[in-house]
Amino acid sequence: MPVCRERILSRRLQRGFRCIIAVVVGLVCGSASCFADAVPDHQAATQATSDGPANSPTMSVVAATTPPAVRTDIQISGVYPHLTTYGIYSQNGGHYKEGHRECGIGAIVPWAGKLWMVNYAPHQPSGSEHKLFSVDPDLTRPMTVHPESVGGTPAGRMIHAESNQLLIAHHLIDAQGNVRTIQPKDMPIRVTAIARHLKDPTNMVYYIDMEGSIWEANVHTLAVKRLFKKPVPGWHGKGGYTSQGRLIISNNGELHVGDYGDVLVGGKAKTPEERGVLAEFDGTNWKIVERRQFTEVTGPQGITGGSDGDDLVWTMGWDRRSVRLKVLDHGKWHTYLLPKAAYCNDASHGWYTEWPRIREITEGRWMMDMHGMFFDFPKTFCSTHSAGIKPIGSHLRYVPDFCAWNGKLVLATDETSIQGNPLAGQPQSNLWFGSYEDLKNWGPASGYGGPWVNDDVTANTPSDPFLVAGFDRRILHLAIGTLHPDENTALRSTDQLPITRLPAQLASLPRVTVKRGDWHEPAKGFEFVLREPATVYLAVDGRGSASLPPMWKLTDLSLTWTKNADDRIYACDFPAGSVVTVPSHRVPHHEGAFAVPHMAFVKNIDGTSDQIADPKNKTPKITVRGDATLTRPMADTASHSASATPTRVTLQIDQNGNGVWTDFDTIEMVGDGATNKILPPDLDAVWLRFQTDRDCVATAILHQTTSRMIDGRAADNQALFAGIAGVGEETLGCVVYPAKRNRNLRVITTDDRHFDFTKSGFEFESDPADKELADLLRIEPEFTVDEASVILQYKGKRWRLPKGDPAYDQPFASGWPRASREVESERHLANIHGTFYELPLVTNGAPPAWNLMRPVSSHTKQITDFCSWNGLLVLCGVRPDAKADGHVYRDSAQGTGLWFGGIDDLWKLGKPVGRGGPWWDTTVESGVPSDPYLMKGYDQKTATLSHTSDQPVTVKIQVDLDGTGLWVDYHSIVVEPGAQAVHRFAPEFSACWVRAVADQAAQMTLQFDYQ
Repeated sequence: MPVCRERILSRRLQRGFRCIIAVVVGLVCGSASCFADAVPDHQAATQATSDGPANSPTMSVVAATTPPAVRTDIQISGVYPHLTTYGIYSQNGGHYKEGHRECGIGAIVPWAGKLWMVNYAPHQPSGSEHKLFSVDPDLTRPMTVHPESVGGTPAGRMIHAESNQLLIAHHLIDAQGNVRTIQPKDMPIRVTAIARHLKDPTNMVYYIDMEGSIWEANVHTLAVKRLFKKPVPGWHGKGGYTSQGRLIISNNGELHVGDYGDVLVGGKAKTPEERGVLAEFDGTNWKIVERRQFTEVTGPQGITGGSDGDDLVWTMGWDRRSVRLKVLDHGKWHTYLLPKAAYCNDASHGWYTEWPRIREITEGRWMMDMHGMFFDFPKTFCSTHSAGIKPIGSHLRYVPDFCAWNGKLVLATDETSIQGNPLAGQPQSNLWFGSYEDLKNWGPASGYGGPWVNDDVTANTPSDPFLVAGFDRRILHLAIGTLHPDENTALRSTDQLPITRLPAQLASLPRVTVKRGDWHEPAKGFEFVLREPATVYLAVDGRGSASLPPMWKLTDLSLTWTKNADDRIYACDFPAGSVVTVPSHRVPHHEGAFAVPHMAFVKNIDGTSDQIADPKNKTPKITVRGDATLTRPMADTASHSASATPTRVTLQIDQNGNGVWTDFDTIEMVGDGATNKILPPDLDAVWLRFQTDRDCVATAILHQTTSRMIDGRAADNQALFAGIAGVGEETLGCVVYPAKRNRNLRVITTDDRHFDFTKSGFEFESDPADKELADLLRIEPEFTVDEASVILQYKGKRWRLPKGDPAYDQPFASGWPRASREVESERHLANIHGTFYELPLVTNGAPPAWNLMRPVSSHTKQITDFCSWNGLLVLCGVRPDAKADGHVYRDSAQGTGLWFGGIDDLWKLGKPVGRGGPWWDTTVESGVPSDPYLMKGYDQKTATLSHTSDQPVTVKIQVDLDGTGLWVDYHSIVVEPGAQAVHRFAPEFSACWVRAVADQAAQMTLQFDYQ
């Protein structure tokens, strides 16, 4: 310990000496922060002594210090920590300024011998502290933070050939690297794309604004002019490109569209599908191509902004079924569909889809990135030459841009956001340098989707083509008739505010709501009539103190909506014929802001929930009045609408991608129902499409996976994680927090010692105890375990996951490990019972969408916490004897250590495996479905069933096709008394969730083994 104290004392003396120097420098400059503004990011230093509350605007300021020299020799898994970008540059490494809560790297371009890039704030059209950077080919040199920076929310980039300039964000850079800037006060926009001008491409360009406005600028004089305020509907602009005599733009959202009266064509969305837009302008008129969520718009000329001729135009987006890829070929748009590897981009607001790209990379290849999957993309892609698109592999990294530079593939990242993420003190993002081949060793090439999901299909009309090339395990799930999802998203009001936690007692009940209304005005009340006696539950906004008539009694129930808004639940019994009057909410929860209207749930006194499977044969028991809306959750059933009409579904293939279609197979279905078909592994085709011989409602979803799974037992992969303790081993456990006060990583060990792990030296420095931080990082269990499996609670339901090592049934000696945490921006990771999962977000700060999760890797490690920091994945739980191997940084004197790598190293931790199921000697009721159990993402699957009854029991296995509750029958298994029934799934079989229904009451066991 004397050595440790001497080291600490020496470091404190050094800091004190630096502090004196900094004060002198501050006096000379006239401001203690002027020195920090003049140096690049990697030299930022400590400004505050305490992080304070997660969102506190206050801080304890100390004298600015001379920034310590930063090591530039560290490279871990393709990441150079000293190249990290941040959101704040005026506070010597601290982050205490509003509006700068994100700093994803929006655009990267090789130019003038360097790599240029910009990072972005969440919503700053007038500028911010985000910067323009350039990186030298010698990656061990510090990057340059350019003084011309104006920040904002930029991702637009274009190389303007005639003037030989790089246009990136508000900046124009000549061939010698000289920077000029259009000031945000002159062009207050969020630059999302830059495109060639239709009339004067030699001198002018178009700037596309995320809010929807279109500007033009002179690349010589920098004179700017707004051409259109908002020509088309939608919001969250993404792409812009010029070719075939038209400017084409895209956006991927609908919120905050502004006044629809401003738009020149189109208007309000007519259906929930109509979010975002793809539109074109011919120099005179605007035209809407499609009302869907679109992002990238580009073509063979890449980032030159387009073509003055007739070059192809490519654009991509998505809908609830699949990724949408369109090509403009000789003036006509053609549509192709691709699978989604992940659902992290799917949120309807579009915020979590930051600039997926189609772009040239190394060795003349082109690559497409969308919905968590990299694809090979042919530069010749058109309607008659569409072959060549194939999956490379999936990824966890959030990639706003990528390029080839200096012989490397470079990925930009949106790594750590603090929007709704209290477990990080400041946003930070970095670059990844590697090769095309590296991508093949990340996630598997597995994707999901199809052309139809509960869609009205017209007879003899082919679907859009769906990609099948590049996958070696493919199964088609086909259904005729309406599938009733049992996971409808409940809204707190009729038109908005998704409920994120709903008690099971309320989840299946009919609900009565009104629209949110103007939040500046008192929330409206409403009425409805009960034809039968019922208990009415009333959800009341917990913000403020609503006054209800005394007949309403407070229950112990509550629900949560959006981020963390909680409602109290009251109840009252009513006789048949009652007019239920739900009062208005006239109490503001703070000045000028009124609470949301109340929400009613209705439960019949006889215990039923008034779910109506066939409205023709049952009289509704609730009648709403006025503006109120009645919503009934779909029945929790896999049944379909009754029809005896046979349907022939023809499968057609385009073998060569030349638009020539041939019949491949015909599936005849008598009546409504579901089936599945394994596509042969030797199917030689690029695209698959479907058509029916009658009008109907149809679903066609493909699960396409790969036999190539990352082997965690491989020697290289074992060595990569060798420094992390296994279960049962001694470990240096801790929890971690990317600091707010500086750019270090704050560490609290399980024996309550506090450290800073420094960015400058990658070493541990002792730190005073911080109870507030310890409270913030305290871990509460997020799952439970029974004999059958792991149990999660989400939206009022139980969801079950496989078990790993039995050691995970109990907390470690140091306590429970962290279960879930935002790691990449707006994406969660969960480490539960020995498996890492990716979890999409729906709303910042709200619980992740557990129903859309996918497994990443399984392990037997004792990982106590994890986070992203300086572009790296950090894992806690290092062995006390771990060797310094380029990933482990351990201080034997301090008795602590950490593991560092890349986020996509996680795939190498081990193939997803596990065992569990919905039943273990469970009392099962006849006809009642079990809890859902995760199936997606696992390889070799076996089910084993048994029971204690003296009669045979038939168990129907049902699967959820897309994670939203589209349950269909898969297979029935007869289980004889005293015997085990074993069912082995085909290697190609895949579904999102699985559950079981027994035909009689019994004590049942159903376990799945995933190998």
